[in-house]
Amino acid sequence: MTLLAMVLAVITGFQVNWNVEPARGQDGGTVHIIVRLSEEDLLFVMENSSENAFWEIIAAVDGDYTVRNSGSVIRSELPLKEEISISGLQPGTHLLTVIVGDLESGRNTEWEETIEVIQMDSASWSSGNLQIAGGLYQRASGSSEVVWTVYPPQTEDEKADSLDAAYVLRDENGITVREGWMDMIISSGTYRGVALLDISNLDAGEYEILAVIISDGEIAAASGTDLKLLQAWDVWGEDPDLTKTLIRPIAYSSELRELEGAEGPSSRKAVMAEFWQERDPTPVTVQNEFLEMYLARLDYIGENFSMLNTMGISTDQGWVFAQLGEPDMIDSRPFETAILPIQVWTYFSPPIEVLFIDYDGCGTFELATDWEEVMAIHDRH
Repeated sequence: MTLLAMVLAVITGFQVNWNVEPARGQDGGTVHIIVRLSEEDLLFVMENSSENAFWEIIAAVDGDYTVRNSGSVIRSELPLKEEISISGLQPGTHLLTVIVGDLESGRNTEWEETIEVIQMDSASWSSGNLQIAGGLYQRASGSSEVVWTVYPPQTEDEKADSLDAAYVLRDENGITVREGWMDMIISSGTYRGVALLDISNLDAGEYEILAVIISDGEIAAASGTDLKLLQAWDVWGEDPDLTKTLIRPIAYSSELRELEGAEGPSSRKAVMAEFWQERDPTPVTVQNEFLEMYLARLDYIGENFSMLNTMGISTDQGWVFAQLGEPDMIDSRPFETAILPIQVWTYFSPPIEVLFIDYDGCGTFELATDWEEVMAIHDRH
């Protein structure tokens, strides 16, 4: 999966939470799905003196589209929460598909997840999947809800007060960076643990969430899932100096001056909202493809061009990548084949070859092509 595809997987708009109820006897299991739609997911139109949006949700297991719900919603009723259940699932692995359609714009967004239906054991605890609102890939800002449903043995006679659920978030080195207790919700013989996971100020990278049910001091059930965090780039003016650095390759001088003159976080956010809106190639839709593309470029730049005390976006290669994106071809010539190490980035459309030279031989490639030539291509890009 490319970096851009990973980012798009995060910013699909709607959120899906799901839980699989284990199979009992011959009846099979049930997957319970909750789809949440927010203002950003729908296109509103005026109808009967109010703004309305029209939606459709389709759910399938293994390609069998068995549920199709649709309706309309006014802006004041958001966020919209739609619950769907599909029963009769046999034990084993299945592919769950949810499609959300905006009937006004005709835009459909598809979400897929592999689910596991287990057979209920009357003598042991059974665990559903640990769910994270927003999905596997998220930006490291704000918080995300974690939900976990477990099923006690049919012979379980303990009171709910004697049970606790806890979670830990560990980084790729196994170091715990977040931990806490989950609120327990008891309904129809099941226990659901819910926690609000703070992911702000965490480093980008791979994490693992583990959750346990504790009964009388012993672990009765456990579950885990992965979480991959992307850098939370400040492109909204929270830190105006940082935002200017991040957008400078694609911003006009007048736009940077407008950001500098904005007073307070709300004013800066309004300036940046207009900045991104003006670059949205499809302003009639809720998705800003340019912003998503630029965030993906910042991810790549930060990972590949940062050096010690220098941000990747402040390097010549980072600047060009921010403007023109990934080159179609890269020709690298180290010391062995050149007097000085060089890289040539070739773009097919618009056509340009961009030359970088490492004058010191320490891995810092400086732009040798005329900046005006690059800027001219950027204006046509």
